[in-house]
Amino acid sequence: MNHNKGNPIAKLTAACCATIMLATPAIATADSGVDVSNWQGCVNTSRAQSAKAAGTSFAFVKVTEGAGYTDKSADCSMTGFANAGIRRGVYHFARPDLGNSPEKEADWFISQTKGYVNQGVIPVLDWEPGGKWNTQTWWAKRWLDRVASAWGVKPMIYMSASVVQSGDWRAVASADYGLWVAGYPRGYTGDRLRNPGNVPYNVSPWSFAAAWQYSSSGNVAGVGQAVDVNWFYGDAVTWAKYAGQADTKPVTPPTVTPSEPKPSTPTGDTDTLARAVIRGEYGNMPQRKTLLGSRFDEVQARVNQLLASSGSTSSGSSGSTSVTVRAGDTMSAIAQRTGLYPVTAWSVPSGNINRIYPGQTVTYRGASKTTTSTTRRHTVRAGETLGTIAAANGVSVSQIRGYRSGNPNLIYVGETLYW
Repeated sequence: MNHNKGNPIAKLTAACCATIMLATPAIATADSGVDVSNWQGCVNTSRAQSAKAAGTSFAFVKVTEGAGYTDKSADCSMTGFANAGIRRGVYHFARPDLGNSPEKEADWFISQTKGYVNQGVIPVLDWEPGGKWNTQTWWAKRWLDRVASAWGVKPMIYMSASVVQSGDWRAVASADYGLWVAGYPRGYTGDRLRNPGNVPYNVSPWSFAAAWQYSSSGNVAGVGQAVDVNWFYGDAVTWAKYAGQADTKPVTPPTVTPSEPKPSTPTGDTDTLARAVIRGEYGNMPQRKTLLGSRFDEVQARVNQLLASSGSTSSGSSGSTSVTVRAGDTMSAIAQRTGLYPVTAWSVPSGNINRIYPGQTVTYRGASKTTTSTTRRHTVRAGETLGTIAAANGVSVSQIRGYRSGNPNLIYVGETLYW
């Protein structure tokens, strides 16, 4: 996500003027949706209607970050989605790494979103601070509690599948804060709005995920060509329950059958397929076995050979680099710490870069790290994109490294980029 300063969110009167789908909930025919920020600009009514026609049933909109930033496109997009009859959520990007208390950031979010209380809108905490902060679940719990008290609604919490496993989230899960999990079994290849089936990751201590962001590379009419696409496990009535418009708690979602047939047995040489598995493009078991079909045994055998060849040393004669995973690590954090990109060039024991555990050895198999003696660095400022940074410094976007998401469309204020 990119971050620009903007005007505060409009108050309750503006929100009430919009036509809101949840005013008379109806069973949804599909539960695909998007999440957007100022990177997509204002998704006005016309754009939102195109997104609706393409299958968008809900949208999460970034509103705030830290303790003083409001997304300049948020109010406009919220109005556009409401006018198109698309269910809505609002999210806050947590910045504990800036030294802010959870109460201070919660109060800022509350001040900017109070016009959406009791409007069928779900509040969300976007939890991806990186590094050691991923494990600071107490911070997230206090933010959630503060917002729940003010809104009268239990917020959801968004995080990657690897972060779910990196900390003790039992207090958050037991307090009934729903989980919106992110994980990309197909990597960063192009995707679309679709039914992805059941979440292929371990989300314990939650018994299930309320929503799954299955790709950050979706092509959605009216929104864009590199959009976060999501599946919500429920319908409009379920959404209303999460948004506090029903007395009963959200029900456990049923098992979901994907709406599209599984891909046929892949073609290509064994080595290429094995490296795609290591990058996480074929997910975890049993999904991987299904996707590889009759070629599973040969490809998995090559995967095992490639992983075994990494050894346990810091660097090998082939130029590979191995790192022992620490508590709270994500592959994005390890890539940022070592300066070795892209994230997809790392191999991990599970075969999925979103699923690593402390004590495991992960190995980088891409090009060697740029030497610090010739490296130029830049700290991301509010409103910048990789494109504007590249243009200002006379380099191409492909030369820039250091963004912890591994996705060139997703950079954060304060992170250091280099080339």
